[in-house]
Formats: sequence, C-alpha cells, structure tokens
Amino acid sequence: MRREYIIFIILLGILLSAGCAENGVEEPETAVTPAENPIVPAEVPQAPAEIVENPENNTSNQTAVENLTVPETEIVENPENNTSNQTAAENLTVPEIEIVENPKNNTSNQTAAENLTVPEAEHKTVEVKIEDFAFNPDSVTISPGDTVRWTNLDLFTHTVTGPDFSSGTLRDGDSYEFTFTREGTYRYYCSIHASMEGVVTVEGVKP
Repeated sequence: MRREYIIFIILLGILLSAGCAENGVEEPETAVTPAENPIVPAEVPQAPAEIVENPENNTSNQTAVENLTVPETEIVENPENNTSNQTAAENLTVPEIEIVENPKNNTSNQTAAENLTVPEAEHKTVEVKIEDFAFNPDSVTISPGDTVRWTNLDLFTHTVTGPDFSSGTLRDGDSYEFTFTREGTYRYYCSIHASMEGVVTVEGVKP
C-alpha cells in the first residue's frame, strides 16, 4: 500500500510539472524523500531459533516464542485431479488367483498316507527266576501285552499257579511264560511249596 502511494505521488508530481511547463510557469517539484516514505520490505517469517534455557532469560525467550506467528499453509483442492484419481481407483482391477490341483501329486500324497504305518509299541519279556524256594523277583510291574517268563533253577520241582494261568510241573531248567493282556493284579504261588508266592501287576492301556 505504501509503495502504491509513493508511486501515485511521483506520478502526480510529474503531471503537475508538465502542466506548469505548458503554462510557462515553473512550479517547484514536490520532492519525495525516501526518509518521509520509507519502503519497508515485506515481513518474511523465520523459523524459531533453538531456545537455550537460561534462568535469567526465560521470561524474554518465552515472550518471543509466544509472539511468533507461523503463517498457515493454504491447501487448494483440485476437483479435476480428485475426479481422475477416483476414476483410476474405480477402474483398478485385481487379477484373481486360480488354484490348479495336480492330480499326480494328490495321488502320490494319498498313496504315501495309505502306506504310512504307525509302529506298534514293543512288548517286553520280564524274567523271574525260581531258586532257593522263592520267586526272584517276587513282584513285577508290566504293561498289557508284556510277558513274564519263569525259569526253575532249583534242583527241586516247582509250579507257577495263578488265577488264570498254571505252568504245571517245572523241573530243573524248565521255563514257563504267560502274556498278560488285561490290567489287574495277579497273585500266584507254587502248588508244591505253598510258602512260595509272587505277584504280577499290569498297568496301563493296551496299545
């Protein structure tokens, strides 16, 4: 505004001078000194300098920060670009992924699954010695499907007699075995020597 005002005054002075020259009367030009109407450059906002806290200058620094005005940036929307971007987004198509099954692989996988066998749990055999008119050990614990083998190492004849099994007469060196398939506690004895007793405990689930 000041600049336009100065230009207007200068033009007015020129016109007045020209009019006086035509009339033969010289009028003194109105001199416009830069001091009377200084041209003030447009104020350019500057980024705030880093503020170092100083107990003595805290008040002045805080006042300077509060008085600093940051110009707002005006965002101008372009309706043409918005329309074109929206149209491009609507026209964007995502290709579908087609899953193709391979019959060869399916057959081989199915065959492999059919041929897969789960190994059965191995059954064990527990040895019990008959010696010195006793069963050694006189108590054993096994799982369903395990076997107990009794071997007579005495010079005398013995038997292994239980609720569901009986060895009959066992001479020196003879053996008898029995496979237990059900859980439970099985007590047995020697029918010839009643003081000889033993027990078999079956625990767990049959595989």
